[in-house]
Amino acid sequence: MASFVSGRFDEDALLEEILNDPDTGTKKLQAGSPPESVKKVQQALFDLTWTQRIDTPVSDRSQFVIGTYGPLTTKTVKAYKTHYDIRFPPGDPNGFIDGLTGPRTLAKLDRHCVLFDLCDAKLAGKAVEVRNATGREHDSPTLPILGTKGAMRLRSGGGIPGIPSGLWFKKGLGTFEVSGPIFIAYQDKGSESGDLGFPFTDQQAGDAPGRFFQEFEGGEIRFEDGQTFVLLDNPPNDIDVSGDSF
Repeated sequence: MASFVSGRFDEDALLEEILNDPDTGTKKLQAGSPPESVKKVQQALFDLTWTQRIDTPVSDRSQFVIGTYGPLTTKTVKAYKTHYDIRFPPGDPNGFIDGLTGPRTLAKLDRHCVLFDLCDAKLAGKAVEVRNATGREHDSPTLPILGTKGAMRLRSGGGIPGIPSGLWFKKGLGTFEVSGPIFIAYQDKGSESGDLGFPFTDQQAGDAPGRFFQEFEGGEIRFEDGQTFVLLDNPPNDIDVSGDSF
């Protein structure tokens, strides 16, 4: 008997029953399903930012996590299943994609929630460290990065005004802050989705006052004499939607 890995879905008899269905197409969450089971799936989709990837995005939790499996939930589930090509019948490239939550959808959500909760915890821990050291706060929502095993948070306030910054975490790599002119250059190069990939160090002092640099998967960014320089090495190749990637 299959079991959920994420604690979010534990002890929900209906969700466990759906998870263990051999994809007959008869066991699924849909309109009229029990509110508490629906809320757990809605919360997962909301945290994974799928409500912000649909037409007319929803960023207010109270508008989505309501326990009613209506048109908005159906649209969000369909967007999720379309991205991961979850079709019925299973394995049929010409099969249809609907907005209902069956066993394969639940299984993938379960794995994604495990990764998301890891990312969220690591970013929260780094946020405390950065706030204690600089006053900069990173209490904004954790944003998963599709196709990777990582996520990020943007600065939400605190510290010296006018210094843009964000936190990035990637499983197996670590959690790091990118800030100031290096942050601006990083954004200009496509951030973690560009050639630089994720950071794997915090900002480091250079060989003279006013000089500093930071290393990334695909190279480094240097700040010298008031200018930033992006030095690319081997661009990362981490576009992978299999396994536990988002």
